[in-house]
Amino acid sequence: MLPLLAAVLLWLWDAWLWRLPGLQSAAHRPRLDGLWRVTYHPTADSHIPEGGSRGPITGYFVIRQSFWFVTVRSYTKQSTSDSRSFYWDLRPGNDVSTLTFTYENSPKESETHRSMRHFGTSQLDPTSLQPKEIVGRYFTDRYTKGDLSAELISRTTGHASFESAALHAAGQTTRSKIVDENAGQLVD
Repeated sequence: MLPLLAAVLLWLWDAWLWRLPGLQSAAHRPRLDGLWRVTYHPTADSHIPEGGSRGPITGYFVIRQSFWFVTVRSYTKQSTSDSRSFYWDLRPGNDVSTLTFTYENSPKESETHRSMRHFGTSQLDPTSLQPKEIVGRYFTDRYTKGDLSAELISRTTGHASFESAALHAAGQTTRSKIVDENAGQLVD
């Protein structure tokens, strides 16, 4: 009976209890799950491929989180990235842990002529346990690096593409809305 009770308590902690204000403060773990609008600011010395954007670059993070697990999916117009590993770091004097994760970036087929699959690392530095904005930095094995800033759009995580995330961020969450490629406007 005791092992079953312990398993239930661990599951409750992982899924929900750690988010309670008093317990969250003791754990120093920020709540990051949801949809975030991200702006990447590559440095001037980044090795941006020919035809690539020098920034700022708009994208979206879809973060799924429990206490012991985090996944970060990042979308830009050109590619999708998925986190592969992560760790939390509580620095001396801070009340909130920093999230560092490695990721694999896969460009859309239309972009492979100038942008190859690559790996990178990002660090997110929230300043509160329930942040609405985050700053951070990134670097890749393509010798690109820079700063990033993110703002929380919603706690939703069911976005499968840049377009889906952008529509949700714009308040257009119905699937019946599409983007008119020629005019660049939303149409029914």
